[in-house]
Amino acid sequence: MKVLATLLGFLLLITSEIKAQNCTVTPPYGMNELAAFSIFQDNYKNKDYPFALMYGRWLLCSKTKVLEGYPRFNLASQYPKFIDIYTQIGLGEQDPSIREAYIDTALSLFEEQFTFFTDEEVDKYELHQDRGRYLLENYQNIEGGLDMAYSDFKAMFDIDVEKTTLLGEGYYVRVVIDDLVRKAEKDIVINMIEKATLYAGLELSTYFDETLESLFNTPEERLEFCGAKLNENPESIDDLKCVAKAQEDLNMTEEFLQTTLLIHKLDPSFVSALALAETEKGNASYAKAADYFKQALEMANNDNEKKNINLELADVYSSTGQLSISKKYIQEALAIDDSFGRAYIKLASIYGQAVSSCTENRKLEARDKVVYWVVLDYLNRAKSVDASVTNTVNSQLATYQAVTPSTEDKFFTLGYEQGQKVRVNGDLDNCYNWISEYTIVR
Repeated sequence: MKVLATLLGFLLLITSEIKAQNCTVTPPYGMNELAAFSIFQDNYKNKDYPFALMYGRWLLCSKTKVLEGYPRFNLASQYPKFIDIYTQIGLGEQDPSIREAYIDTALSLFEEQFTFFTDEEVDKYELHQDRGRYLLENYQNIEGGLDMAYSDFKAMFDIDVEKTTLLGEGYYVRVVIDDLVRKAEKDIVINMIEKATLYAGLELSTYFDETLESLFNTPEERLEFCGAKLNENPESIDDLKCVAKAQEDLNMTEEFLQTTLLIHKLDPSFVSALALAETEKGNASYAKAADYFKQALEMANNDNEKKNINLELADVYSSTGQLSISKKYIQEALAIDDSFGRAYIKLASIYGQAVSSCTENRKLEARDKVVYWVVLDYLNRAKSVDASVTNTVNSQLATYQAVTPSTEDKFFTLGYEQGQKVRVNGDLDNCYNWISEYTIVR
């Protein structure tokens, strides 16, 4: 115990000596101030830090702001040198207690600049930045160093939101927000993002959106937060989109529709038109759905979007029994991509639907069954050009095959011959005139 007490006493003595550093307000050995300063400068440049400290420590003790014979002398500009000196000496120490004492002294010099110098003498914003970076670099030797660094970066943000947001492409804002998210400081994060959004570029704005989304784990929370912001700015597209997404997740169909309508009114886009079209289609409001799908088609950015919307329009018109119009949009889709399997399946479907429609008030006859050969033709075409629809096609083939013309229908009722090419049009029934497709007797 006696040895331990002696060791602790020795460490405390060393620490206090480091902090005090034999502080005198005059240069060592009775030297002239300018000469001592010159030796300090030379030793610092040569990285002889102990000697630099020996000949320069008096500057810290005296706090002199005027050096006779050197009018350009600036005491504030010497502090970074002393911070570097104490840090480099400390990092070279093997004893962790001594090393930490030197680092602690360096940190005290940062704090001293905040209290001793005026805002005209030092830039407090840059001082927070320098100390924050210093803490990040040396946090392993500083208890709570990371938290202290993030506090300095947050102080930078509080001093100048725009500058900090733009600095380092948003680096300082990101590290602070990430730290606050880890600490579940939701309100502070939201407040920072609200202030910084005005100056954020695309990449940083995306980060903000993702961060906010991560803060709110439930649609209810997102709806409450974005709804409150929307009350302050009813025409904010970003907040409207946030509310719409939450409403969609909560199956608030009518509310989602109204919000999306407002978004589309304020900022019509492919996405908003498509969302409205799909919602109206889901509500069986086919006329409105068709109108919005057409708007989306006009704003589509590529052929993939166009072919899919054409198919959606075909589906809308087939739902209202307007089969010839439905066929027109299928053909538009196939003109874009002639290997679009789903389009061929849809074409087969509306031809099958035509038979049901034409025979609604009468009995199914042999001439009606001929249409099912065309249905089979397009189903087989679908899987021949698009392997991804094979399973879908195979599940339907047997159903339609079972209702094609029987042997009696083919040869006795209709008078066809095997392999004969026949046309499905008004010759079968006026109801089929719009189909106008050829098929083969089989």
